[in-house]
Amino acid sequence: MLDPVEGAAIAAVFDVSDEQVRRDHLISHLLAALATHVPDAVVFFGGTALARTHLPDGRLSEDIDLYAQPNRLAVVDEIETTLETGILREYGRLTWSPPLSAVKDTLPAILRTSDGLTVRVQLLDPAHHPDWPTERRGLHQRYSDAPAATLTVLTLPAFAASKTTAWNDRHAPRDLYDLWGLAALGAIDREAASLFARHGPTGHPPRAWMFRDAPTIDDWRRQLSSQTRIAVDPADALTVVREAWDGAVGGIP
Repeated sequence: MLDPVEGAAIAAVFDVSDEQVRRDHLISHLLAALATHVPDAVVFFGGTALARTHLPDGRLSEDIDLYAQPNRLAVVDEIETTLETGILREYGRLTWSPPLSAVKDTLPAILRTSDGLTVRVQLLDPAHHPDWPTERRGLHQRYSDAPAATLTVLTLPAFAASKTTAWNDRHAPRDLYDLWGLAALGAIDREAASLFARHGPTGHPPRAWMFRDAPTIDDWRRQLSSQTRIAVDPADALTVVREAWDGAVGGIP
């Protein structure tokens, strides 16, 4: 159970609502259930995976993105049951709306607690996801009552390359914010550039035109303020990321 003092402290650090902390806490327990019952069936990727590995101070979590091993059909029922029943002691039985097995792999399903707290869960088939390099890594569980968890995640250079791919595809503030955090870690480097060229959308390292337009300040605040105390404005974040990629590839055209 979430310690109210601990929850209030985390809400203050990230400047977020109590509900957001409760969702983040729920996700910690769901990740522990996956790590306990189906650790070899999934690869954990995306913004939440990044926040639970290399950027724990970046933003709180809202969803769980996974891709299946060896394929979705082989493991979806087991993962669905694990997430539905794997944290009975902490949250009781959860319900799906719709079930994970009933949605296309490119769409999320919604997992709901009895008091209405929700988490989006997506389980991709690996055929619909680039073959980024991965590693086994212990997760940052954040809450003292959450069991330790180790899952397969992307390597740090793969996180940088995949987040740049996501930024190129949708220009979402959360992707740029994560890239800004990765730039501060020095994760935007030659290895990340090579992975982007191999698995990204262009067949080349990142180009300058990908970092031409920053999100508006209104979109930036609207999409990030529920998850974190925003530490940078969008124009400055874009400049940092563009300069990091420029340094990684020796000048981006």
